Amino acid sequence: MAEAAVEKRKKVILSAEESRILKWLYVKTLLPMGLAITVSSTVLFFGLQSLMARTGFANYGMAPMGSMNSVSKFIYTYFVIAASNIVLMITLSAAVMYLVLHDLVLPVIRITRELKRSMETHKKEIITIRTTDRLLKPLVDLINQLI
Repeated sequence: MAEAAVEKRKKVILSAEESRILKWLYVKTLLPMGLAITVSSTVLFFGLQSLMARTGFANYGMAPMGSMNSVSKFIYTYFVIAASNIVLMITLSAAVMYLVLHDLVLPVIRITRELKRSMETHKKEIITIRTTDRLLKPLVDLINQLI
């Protein structure tokens, strides 16, 4: 019964310090994500340039319309691949950010908040975590032993 109570937590408004920490993490993760998108886009661009140089779309001027059609299809296909690559990287980055926030950062913030509250009220309360927070269970067990 106590575990069910632990799983259902009320929503809490973050303090100014906690908001600053989360903003710092977002900014810190945006830089590598932007760098990955830039590097990937550059590689795709130079790959396009290389393919265009090596691929002969000309049919010796016999049917210039067909040649132009092939070039536009090629560029459109390459653009779709490049856009898919960027969307995939953004999705992967968002998923990693969500997992790190949900499974590590926000539980640590909550544990810190509970410890501060316990120190301010001078009450020795046991720190509880969700059963799914397996990574932090050893830390919380040690904190509870100290309390």
